[in-house]
Amino acid sequence: MDRDRLATLNRREWLRILGAGAGLGVLDCLGGERLLATAGQGAARARVTFPRGAIVRTILKDVPPDALGGGATLFHEHLSINLSMLGGRGAPPPATPPPPPATDDVELMVQLMNKASAEGVSCIVDGGHTDMGRKMADLKTIASRTKVHIVAAGGLYMGRSYPEDVAKKSDDQIADDLVREARDERHGAFGEIGENPNAAELTLEERKVFRAVGKASVRTGIPIFTHNSYGTGPNVPKDIGLQQLDILESVGVRPQHIAIGHTCCLDDPSATIIKEIAKRGAFVGFDRVTTVQIVPDAKKLAMVLAFLEAGFADKLLLAADFIGQRTMTEGPGYGRTITGFLPTMRQAGVKEETIQMIVQDNPRRFLAFNPVSK
Repeated sequence: MDRDRLATLNRREWLRILGAGAGLGVLDCLGGERLLATAGQGAARARVTFPRGAIVRTILKDVPPDALGGGATLFHEHLSINLSMLGGRGAPPPATPPPPPATDDVELMVQLMNKASAEGVSCIVDGGHTDMGRKMADLKTIASRTKVHIVAAGGLYMGRSYPEDVAKKSDDQIADDLVREARDERHGAFGEIGENPNAAELTLEERKVFRAVGKASVRTGIPIFTHNSYGTGPNVPKDIGLQQLDILESVGVRPQHIAIGHTCCLDDPSATIIKEIAKRGAFVGFDRVTTVQIVPDAKKLAMVLAFLEAGFADKLLLAADFIGQRTMTEGPGYGRTITGFLPTMRQAGVKEETIQMIVQDNPRRFLAFNPVSK
């Protein structure tokens, strides 16, 4: 099949995917050579720079941000997680104990990390913490046996998983705990921090935790990424991501140290909400590509294209929120963002320099911080 014919077919396919009113301006057919005219892609990829003394804190050591520059950084995956304990406070134990989570097989996790490394992954941020059943010892073992840099995150997940003592503590007391844990366990991020499914608003307790995480971030310099309940039910407001940003900024967190997560599960073809998030200076997290299909990947791609067309390529972060698999051959593994979602972006006409900015430069800018102690 000749190239002009292929380009015509691709254009027709993308018109079908994007829909008549959901981003037709993204497409441009120039002599059959390209499909996408994206305003945010006009300039060549500039060399990213970092403040003097900035580091990325991995679970093993502090590294300069340039140490991650040889491959992609995935800002939200799970290398150790046990979701069986998310029934809620006071929930009775299940009648039949669930099988151990896939991530408990540390040997398999090492193999999966090595596979991801071969596929071009340089760094993975583990988005678990104590109330998500994360095992720090397992993370350290995995990190010591792979070339992939691993960043451990800290914090509290959502109201239904909080330890009981959170209700009795002030936001300052919770912040004290988070700062201490971050120091003792070498956290390089706070996340994922979120709210209960299908909730019309954050609970008072969740708001308190958001303020605490924000205060801990200000005291340490450590960046934050959030969890949103987009797609979990009709009660979730579209602007909940902006509400999260409001709370974090209210205690002094600078937006460039914040990533609003799971925005790819918001069915918003024109990318209205995520554009507003980016305008305020925060990063936008598309961290369920190839996995949770509340919004299909085709629609996620449409949102990405609209976002790029608006000039926000430097504010996009990608990951899969992957929680593991039980065999090496079960699926594409932790490199699935690289091997699964990026090819569709290329097919849609996103330039290679833009893709490399998104998967290499943006997450390094998000994760890099100057350590402080207050």
